[in-house]
This record gives sequence, structure tokens and C-alpha cells, in this order.
Amino acid sequence: MMNNKLIFAALATSFLLVACGSNPVKKSQAKPDWIVNEPARGGHAYGVGSAEVYTNEAEALQRARDAAKVAMVQKLKVTVTGSFSQDTEETRQTGKQTKLTQTVRNTITSSIPEAQFDNLEVQESYVDTTNRVAYSLVHLDRVKATSLLRRNISELDMEATELAAATSTNLSTLKQLQSLLPALTLIEKREQLADRAQLVDVNSRRPRKDDLLVAVEKRIQALLDSLVVTLAPSDKQGKKIRSGLSQYLTDMGLRISNTQGDLQLLYGAQIRSVEKGGRFVVFASGQVQIKDASGRILSEFSKEAKGVSGASSEQAQHNAVQNLAENLGKELAVSLLQKID
Repeated sequence: MMNNKLIFAALATSFLLVACGSNPVKKSQAKPDWIVNEPARGGHAYGVGSAEVYTNEAEALQRARDAAKVAMVQKLKVTVTGSFSQDTEETRQTGKQTKLTQTVRNTITSSIPEAQFDNLEVQESYVDTTNRVAYSLVHLDRVKATSLLRRNISELDMEATELAAATSTNLSTLKQLQSLLPALTLIEKREQLADRAQLVDVNSRRPRKDDLLVAVEKRIQALLDSLVVTLAPSDKQGKKIRSGLSQYLTDMGLRISNTQGDLQLLYGAQIRSVEKGGRFVVFASGQVQIKDASGRILSEFSKEAKGVSGASSEQAQHNAVQNLAENLGKELAVSLLQKID
């Protein structure tokens, strides 16, 4: 018998699935019927997986369970209507998003642990000792899973809207963002859970966002779009990358100003040129300090980039500077989440 709530990592899927319940391992010459005829019951999902036994039966059973979970999830994906991706995309949109907003949200999403199916069970396991193959049968109560996911989603929605309500609109743009970005993390977590909920719901229904939550998203997006940045090169080489850095940050959706901004980027650069086999290679490195309006250092980071050209050293330098500006711009978006407190 397996202990309750063993956490298994599905090898070929993005889901972390939690197994619970009894898991009898049977050994006999007569294979269970479920290996060939997978169970089918309304409101429930099943998966069958197998794995060869090399030296360790326990390890083979683990691989068989992982395979069963992957098989179950793949079948659920097939049963979801074609509106799945469309619904997901429509739910995520709150108007045209700038690159900055997209980068911030992508950074959040990449840091969120995968959602779990808390009521997934490894229902039965079997080892064919003659052919040395392990089999596993997993089961999911789809109605219960949907209910649990929707409850968790409601809790995240409430937490995000309460956080927004507690953040005064009279604060500066940066102060509001510092307070509200955790709400965006909650929203991205609920989106992940909503994906799972639509997957397991017997009618493929996706939990919709209410108007209050949509308003929170729009508020955060508007704040990101209105963020003003001033650029201050700290050395001669830094001046060479100002144009490229300014252009990239503008393309991201930031507003560049020569006067007081919400954030000040104090940056320097080093540029080194070499020639290899008739090709020009330029290495560029940059260091950035991010300061708030009062001059307090919020974050520091450095990035490197390379530019190559067969035409001229000037073209290689242009490519290197453009690449460095892009790297610094991307790091700024990450800093908004991870380093600005």
C-alpha cells in the first residue's frame, strides 16, 4: 500500500499531480482487465501507463504511474473543445499590452510553481513478472477537482481585489506599482488554475474574471504604461548606448524623459573591439543602477552583449550596442518584480 498524498512529477507534462488513496500492487499471471479496457465513467477521468522493469520494480512502477498521469491529461486535452485556447487568450487580454507588461507577466508566470490536482488517485498497480512490465491505473474525480480549483481561484480573486482596494490611487506611480505587483502575481496564479479548471470541467467551462479583477489588471497595466524613466550615462562609453537604450525602452512601453521621472537609470558601458578572420567582433558590457525619485538605489545589475559584422567595426559596434540595450531593458522589467522593494 502506498502512503496518502505522494507527489509525483509527470515526466512529459507541465502538471505536478498529487496522488492519494490506496495503491495495491498485484503480481500474477492474469493481467487486470483495466490494462486493456480502461475504465470509463461519467464525471471521472482515468489513465493507464506502463514501464519496463529493468532492475527495480518500485522504480518501474513510478515510471508507469507518471506515464498514466500523462496519458490521462492528454485525453482530457483532447476532450476540451476548440474554444480552449481562444477562451484562455480572451480571458488574459485587458487591452493591448506593451512589451513591458508582457515581460513582467511572463517573468511572473515562469516563477509560479505548477498547479496540482489534489484529488488524483493511483487506483491500482500491477507488475507482470513474466514479461517484466509494470502497469498503473490513475483516477480523477473531475467534479471534485473542478470544485477544488474554483474554490482556490475565488480565494486568489478576493486576495487580489482586496490588495488593490488597500492601495491608494493618491500614491506615486512607482509606489502603487510596488504595492500592486503582488496582485499581478495572484492573477497569474489564478490564470494557471483556470487553465486546469477548464481542462477537468466536464463541460470545458473556464472560470471567468469578474469586473473587479479585470479592473485591477487594467490599473496595473496603466501604471506600467505611465512609468517615466530618465537616463543618465555615468561615463563616455555610456553615452554611446543611450540612443539604443532609449529606443528599446520606448519600444517596451516606457516613457523616457530628460526631467524628473519615477525611475532614474544611471548606466555605464565598456566596449572592446577585436578582428577575427576578417570579421569584426565587438563586446559590450553595461552596468545599471536604478534609483527612485529621491535618489535611493533600488537595484543594480550588469549585462553583456556581442556584435558581429563582416563589413566594418562600426557596424559590429552598432549591433553590440543594440544587443546590450535590449539586455539591459529586459533586466529592467525583471527588476521591477524581483529587486524593487
